[in-house]
Amino acid sequence: MCGIIGVTGTSDALTFLTQGLKALEYRGYDSAGVAFFDDSSIKSVKTVGRITALESKLKGLPTASCGIGHTRWATHGCPNEINCHPHSSFGGKFTLVHNGIIENCDALRAMLVRSGVTPTSDTDSEIVAHLLELHYDGDPLSTLENVTHMLEGSYALAVICADFEGEIFATKRRSPLLIGREGNEVFLASDVTAMPMGGDVRLLADGHTARLSADGFEVFERGKRVEAEKVSGELTEMTATLCGYPRFMLKEIFEQPEAIARTVTPVCGKSTPKLGRKGVLLVGCGSSYHAALACKPLIESVTGMGAEVTLASEFICSHPTPAEGRTCVLISQSGETADTIAAADEALKRGYKRLAITNVATSTLARVCDEVFHAKAGPEIAVATTKGFTTQIASLAVLASERDSELRAEIAELPALAEKALKASEKVEELVHLFTNAKCAFFIGRKSDYGVALEGALKLKEITYIPSIGLAAGELKHGSISLVESGSPVVVVCANGKLIAKTLLSVATVKARGGVTIAVTCFEEVAAACDYAVLLPPLPSLLSPAVTVIPLQLLAYHVAVALNRDVDKPRNLAKSVTVE
Repeated sequence: MCGIIGVTGTSDALTFLTQGLKALEYRGYDSAGVAFFDDSSIKSVKTVGRITALESKLKGLPTASCGIGHTRWATHGCPNEINCHPHSSFGGKFTLVHNGIIENCDALRAMLVRSGVTPTSDTDSEIVAHLLELHYDGDPLSTLENVTHMLEGSYALAVICADFEGEIFATKRRSPLLIGREGNEVFLASDVTAMPMGGDVRLLADGHTARLSADGFEVFERGKRVEAEKVSGELTEMTATLCGYPRFMLKEIFEQPEAIARTVTPVCGKSTPKLGRKGVLLVGCGSSYHAALACKPLIESVTGMGAEVTLASEFICSHPTPAEGRTCVLISQSGETADTIAAADEALKRGYKRLAITNVATSTLARVCDEVFHAKAGPEIAVATTKGFTTQIASLAVLASERDSELRAEIAELPALAEKALKASEKVEELVHLFTNAKCAFFIGRKSDYGVALEGALKLKEITYIPSIGLAAGELKHGSISLVESGSPVVVVCANGKLIAKTLLSVATVKARGGVTIAVTCFEEVAAACDYAVLLPPLPSLLSPAVTVIPLQLLAYHVAVALNRDVDKPRNLAKSVTVE
């Protein structure tokens, strides 16, 4: 969720660092800071709030050639300058930035106190800085390797040492970290979005350490020099800029037809990873969980086998049952979701074959699973996912359609259908007034539409902060109907012709209590029964979630704009949730 940037061998490290941190803003953060060499000493500058506030603090400072930076999303300790990164050791020998979470930090903190070192912050990250100085052997790389053996959890660490001016030392475990060089600049980052658009970029592997200097970078495994894997960045200039759109979320909503096409077109006529024949367990968090729910009917209908859907965080602590030859499909947009990675570990223990669906082919989840299907959404800058969700739907559809040529032909039409759904934007804008003063909003649907309803509710609450409830339509009457009052907006999703009659009953139930019904449907009778409607073209019901969700994304976007919310960077949220 937080971000790391570092550079050496440059003429203006502070500008490089702040620009890199701005590129990482989309991941979500509450504070930021940098550390750099200044006349052979290490200087740190931190602030709570946005990168612009950090830039103001850095104005007038002398240029530097080497430094590290960080955006923080609070886990240990509230957002303040004491808890903000970078963190320094008790004697000032080491300064570091850290992504991830140190699970045994309480035990390590107690050990430090017994050694006479009292941490000043509430963070787990500061503990690592003190351990580095406490165990310093004169070589930062070997010290870093020795200290990481004491750490439990996940980490990406970028460290500078007062004895080695102009050098950065790094390592990682289950948290992404890339290193690279372009021209004279040698750099590292936790995300490709913060890397220069070219040059030699490498992916640091778990347990490897790296030394970066103005002369280049070296990677080591247990003290021996190794070659790090070369990667090609997905980021392009077009991805990183608004291209005329007012916000990244709207740009990414309109990129969905192309993203779906990128995901399905190269594989629709080819063999793909197999789901197996003894049942499937679909695992995800947030939008990825909703994508799994939306595709459960598709998988069961096409493959004829059972599909179970569970939250990654619940699977981890569920009673272990044998896999019995089933496949566990683990879904994560970033591939760095901590709960989902932990679920992959648990699935291995239980004997599942593990198949990852992720937008990042080099991610941790992709590396720990047996097989990978690459959902080619491309990088998302807005925190709230849009094209990530629809490409996950497309990915699951392709996997389910292995022996169904008719379904694969329908999948090939999804980009065109998504393009038609985008034409609903103006119609959706006409509905904004129904939500801006709402105390609560509701989204209901059945079967595949249920997953879409959950995703629609999540989008609205994520970026507008309006309490929103997604429900299976039949469950509305079992308790939640008590919240429906005069003027309550209720979005009704219906793309399955067999469910029209039951959907009309739900509409009548809401209207009898004064609720305002808004249909997102491809059926005239459902549209006519509701107070407002977004009428879509005919859709294959099992594939409809990749299309019906688009008006709901647009709705959340336009309501958030009307309420003057920070659409691309909503409060308290992170793009990639790397803590359990």
